[in-house]
Amino acid sequence: MLTQVPPRLGSKRPGDLWAALRVAWRFRKLDERGVGDVTRLMTMSVADLLEERFESDALRGVLAVSGVIGTWAGPRSPGTAYVMAHHKMGDVGDGQLGSWGFPEGGMGAVTQALRAAAAAFGAEIRTEAEVARIKVSDGRATGVVLAGGDELDADAIVTTTHPRITFLGLVERKDLPDDFADAIERWKSRSGTVKVNLALDRLPEFRCKPGFDPEAHGGTIVLADSLDDIEHAFQDAVGGAPARLPFADICIPSVFDPTLAPAGKHVMSMFTQYFPYKLATDAGTLEENKKRYAERCIDIMTDYAPNFRQSVIDYQVLAPADLEATFGLTGGNIMQGVMSLSSLGFMRPLPGYADYRTPIRGLYLCGAATHPGGGVMGACGYNAAREILKDW
Repeated sequence: MLTQVPPRLGSKRPGDLWAALRVAWRFRKLDERGVGDVTRLMTMSVADLLEERFESDALRGVLAVSGVIGTWAGPRSPGTAYVMAHHKMGDVGDGQLGSWGFPEGGMGAVTQALRAAAAAFGAEIRTEAEVARIKVSDGRATGVVLAGGDELDADAIVTTTHPRITFLGLVERKDLPDDFADAIERWKSRSGTVKVNLALDRLPEFRCKPGFDPEAHGGTIVLADSLDDIEHAFQDAVGGAPARLPFADICIPSVFDPTLAPAGKHVMSMFTQYFPYKLATDAGTLEENKKRYAERCIDIMTDYAPNFRQSVIDYQVLAPADLEATFGLTGGNIMQGVMSLSSLGFMRPLPGYADYRTPIRGLYLCGAATHPGGGVMGACGYNAAREILKDW
């Protein structure tokens, strides 16, 4: 389903009806139980799924993290079971589902590889070239105006930016149907994610695993003792306060990639939650709360690895507002929008526009706000490219 263009459900056009029938035909091998399993996966909470199958609070907590990571939801929120499945579908090329990997040189190496591939096909890459406006004439996109004043004309424009940036910032409202613009304003893009990046002068020494262990230090370290701890952390953020006991999904990529840090030193990435985009009025300043939150994360890690606090050289904290300001992640959401049934498939980003086309001819979307959503997999762009080529 990831590489299929969602059908226009509800459309009476023959082509759209035929596309919907093709999707239905793909599910013909599912029996009543299989259809029920798919329905439950898409609608139930990750807590309900895990409590059916596991008894250990610790194991439930660790597995539940995949159901809420990057999501404004707690483990008892409906729809989080699918979010877990979405994060478990990775395959780095070895045929093993759920596998993850570290690119040598960090995540920037991925974009550099994309750049090199595009350049090999004749693409011109411009950086530091902010787009100020998309030009529209008679309902068709004709080019872009850069912040520096340069204008570039094109027969097709493809954007990966958040729908609110594209349609409420780069396009004039008069060029959009009123109901479309109103729906984009309502597009849910909340997040409770805080990224804590640390420089370390040594590896953590875990109480339970003394010495270096490539599976412990080179894998994913999840700090989440139970489902209830994660749910309580979410409820803290719903109330406008950073989580008192945040969970953390941690990796130390320099264990395998020496290009990321000087010899003997390491970098650590903590993907943590929850932190509200907008703090309660009596919560204090953003910077004060970010510092307290990061210190709590360090304290939690030190409980498991007593040398950890002393190993920290420095750290950087990116709250949802920072992720928005620095990377254009509206609301701090890494998926450009919620990953629940209300915003998936033919609903992503809006009914009638899940085929990567927009109300403006020649303007296409292919970011994470399109089907099948977020993740480092390229499926959104792959699908969009096929549709653009069809139109050409």
